[in-house]
Amino acid sequence: MTETPAADQAMDLQYRNFPAFDETAQANRKVLTDALDKLAEGDADAFWDIFDPEVTFYEASCLPYGGAHEGLEATKQGYAFLCEHFSNMRAEFEAVLASRDIVILYQTITFEVAANGNTGTLPVAELFRFRGGKVVEWRAHYFDACMVANALKG
Repeated sequence: MTETPAADQAMDLQYRNFPAFDETAQANRKVLTDALDKLAEGDADAFWDIFDPEVTFYEASCLPYGGAHEGLEATKQGYAFLCEHFSNMRAEFEAVLASRDIVILYQTITFEVAANGNTGTLPVAELFRFRGGKVVEWRAHYFDACMVANALKG
């Protein structure tokens, strides 16, 4: 029988030394929620204004729009390319969680593929890492990226 490794060997528990929700986390959360509110009102520029010029946007590599999109213009292009694949996409935001420099947007996304009409629904957690009040990393974590990839293939 294999023994479970001790926590100090298998995990770095340094996060315990920091408050779960501090002023930085609160400020970063507000930056994101304010930008999402403005985006919902049709102000896309306000959304893009929260990103650092050197941001990297990551999507699952198994998807046609996947990979690392480095820099703000590449991030915008990567996001636009993602959107081109869907004729309909709706996100239901369930929680916006923050700790230190990370904000997590937890949502359920329902989509319809533009090319073939396939549909799907899945949870997605999007990580936004902040530095100096700007997003420097945007990373989508799909519950089932393979389901999305298969829907896109038809």
